[in-house]
Amino acid sequence: VIFLLAIFHHIIDNISMKVVENDRLISDMLREELVRCRKMSASIEQALSSLSKGSLHLRSKDYQGKSYSYHYLKFRERGKNVSRHIPSGQVEELRKQLQTRKNYEQELKTYRARIRYLEKILRHQG
Repeated sequence: VIFLLAIFHHIIDNISMKVVENDRLISDMLREELVRCRKMSASIEQALSSLSKGSLHLRSKDYQGKSYSYHYLKFRERGKNVSRHIPSGQVEELRKQLQTRKNYEQELKTYRARIRYLEKILRHQG
């Protein structure tokens, strides 16, 4: 009985409380947040365009009894897999760039989800 009463009150509260329609202040705040999220998303996309993409690999080769190893970057370009040799002096900087890119991509994913959510809420405003 208590459970059904709780569900009833939840339904009644949701019917009577249409936040975006009833409260202009909240609606404006949501719009401002949507604009901010879109700006941040565009900024992150711009930053991503300047960072290296792909994954760093270490390859080892044996030649005339000696073992050689070197790093290479593997990525897709125009639908094809590309491997590029990375000089040993650039490996750490590239690792940092790839990690930064990964962090930005995760952050962009979060902003895109937030944008979809805000658009959905504001779309119901009518």
